[in-house]
Amino acid sequence: MGDGALRIERAGVDELQTAASSILAPLSVTAPDTAAFRADIDAAALGRLAVARIRGSEHRVTRPPRVITSTDPEVLTLTLHNARPAVLDQGGRQGRAGKGDFVVIDMTRPYRLDVVDGCDVLAVGIPRAELGRHADIVARHAALRLPGDAGVPAALSALLLGLGRDLDELTGPTAHHVGDALVSLLLAAFTGQEPYRTDTATELVDRIRAYALLNISDPALCGESVARAHAISHRHLHRLFHRTGTSFATWLRQERLARIRRDLLDPAHLGLTVAGVAARWGCVDTAHMARALKQQYGQTARELRQECVRMSRGR
Repeated sequence: MGDGALRIERAGVDELQTAASSILAPLSVTAPDTAAFRADIDAAALGRLAVARIRGSEHRVTRPPRVITSTDPEVLTLTLHNARPAVLDQGGRQGRAGKGDFVVIDMTRPYRLDVVDGCDVLAVGIPRAELGRHADIVARHAALRLPGDAGVPAALSALLLGLGRDLDELTGPTAHHVGDALVSLLLAAFTGQEPYRTDTATELVDRIRAYALLNISDPALCGESVARAHAISHRHLHRLFHRTGTSFATWLRQERLARIRRDLLDPAHLGLTVAGVAARWGCVDTAHMARALKQQYGQTARELRQECVRMSRGR
C-alpha cells in the first residue's frame, strides 16, 4: 500500500469512528444494529488532502458541538454518494443526496449524516487554506445537493470514482498532483467560473471575510476599518453583506462567538480566564460577550467552562 494509506476490512462501529476521526476530524458513529454492522475503509493522503472510501451498513455520523475545539483543523469535506441515499442536516439545512450526488460538509460546524440502507461513499477532507479565497463560496454550499451527472461535476465524479478503486497506489509526487487536480475541479464545480476572475460582488465579500478572519483577534476590527482596508464606503459594505442575508457586524460576531465557545470547551485553554479567551478573539466587553453567548448557544461562558472541566476529568 502507498505511504499514508489505510485499509480496514469488516470494521465495526468503533473502528469506523476511530478511522473517520483520524482522517477528517473527531466524529461520532452509531448504527441501529451495532453487532451486525460492518464497513470496509480505504484511505490515502493526497498532499494536505485526505481521501477515504467507505462501504458499509446503515449508520449515522455526527459531529456534535462537544467534540469541536479551537485546535481542530478548519476542513471542508466533500462527499460523493455512489449507492443508496443519504441525508445531511447542518445549519438548519437538510439535503438528500442520491446516487451520483455531491454534498459539502463544513467540519467546523455541528452536523448529522444519516446513511440509509448501507453506503458507498467517497469523502475528501480539504483544509480551507487549500481553497484560498474561494473557501467561503464552497462552504456556502454546505448541506446542498450538487448533482454529479453533467459538466464539471461529472468530471470531478469520474476522478473520485477512479481514485476510489486505486487509493492504495497513490504515492509520492503523484499523490500531490492528484490532490491539486481535485482542488481545481472542486473550485470549478462550485464557483462556476475561472479561479482568477475578480471584482465581482461575491468575490469581494469573500475577500472581506478572509481579511476579517485573519484579523479577528484585533478588537478594533469593525465595519468601518474593514471598509477602509478595501477602499469602499461603509454603506457599500452594508449593501454587499445585505445580499448574503446578514450584516457584516452580525457575521463577525457569530465568527467570534463560535471561536470563543470552542476555546471555552477546549481543555487546552483551561489555564485562561473567560476574559482571556474572549480577548484572543477581539472581544473586550465580556459582559456583552456573555449575553451574546447565552443568546446564540443557550449556555453562559461559565456553563461552557464547567462542561469543559467535566469533559477533561472524564478523559
